[in-house]
Amino acid sequence: MCQQAFNFAPNTSRDSTPPIEVDLHDYDLVIVNSSAGKDSLCSIYEVCRLAGEQNYPNNQIVVSHQDLGRMEWADTSKLAREQAGLFNLDFEIIKRIDKHGKEEDLLEYAERRGKWPSSTQRWCTSDFKRGPGSKILRRLSKEREAAKILYVFGFRAEESPARSKREVLVKNKQLSTKKRIVHDWLPIHDWSEAKVWNTIRENELPYHKAYDLGMPRLSCVFCIFSPKDALVIAGKHNPELLDEYIATEKKIGHTFQHKKPIADIKIAIENGYEPATKISNWRM
Repeated sequence: MCQQAFNFAPNTSRDSTPPIEVDLHDYDLVIVNSSAGKDSLCSIYEVCRLAGEQNYPNNQIVVSHQDLGRMEWADTSKLAREQAGLFNLDFEIIKRIDKHGKEEDLLEYAERRGKWPSSTQRWCTSDFKRGPGSKILRRLSKEREAAKILYVFGFRAEESPARSKREVLVKNKQLSTKKRIVHDWLPIHDWSEAKVWNTIRENELPYHKAYDLGMPRLSCVFCIFSPKDALVIAGKHNPELLDEYIATEKKIGHTFQHKKPIADIKIAIENGYEPATKISNWRM
């Protein structure tokens, strides 16, 4: 069990409303999507807590990380692997591959398309996260002959109105076939941010240093949904990557955010702009 590798401390931060839980034995395989962020980490924790209670074998639980390369904060993939190892779970990692069989990062893709992703065309999610992740799921379902798969995400209702409307347990129609049933599960959907951090700290779970710098999320270093303050923090600590974004923005003639060029972030940094100590207006 997961508990053989990790001794769960009492979770005193648990909300009064009991979580919607599932019987893991209904599934041949559990795949936990991990960005290495705080919510992914707590999803792994919850899956393993439940696996321990239900005596579900940890060799049927896999952590899946979609590696975004230099678009990620440094050592993100390394941390995702470490977090999976802490719970004694198998770890899978994958990068986006273009139609020619070569790795392609977000800047290269944006340049080829001539535009950045947007709220209506979120190809950053579909092509760099959801697409590669589904490849892992399909491969593992064949290798392990898994007919029923539980696909786990760390989305929380508190994060945005869109995520608050997501169903906690629902059939994934895109990934389900006649021979394979896939259910999406959001084990920490009703958790508050305070509960997430209490769980991490109470159990001394390893998290990314970007949070200590003031970042509220561990997404791409520069995310199209990031508020100005988060972009400034990211730019201060990743100046060379910021310059690459600025160069790409200039080359394709399309602003990184709607009517908000990312070049303005460098100007703000050079002018001594200081971001807020608490960033709470990041909505996805």
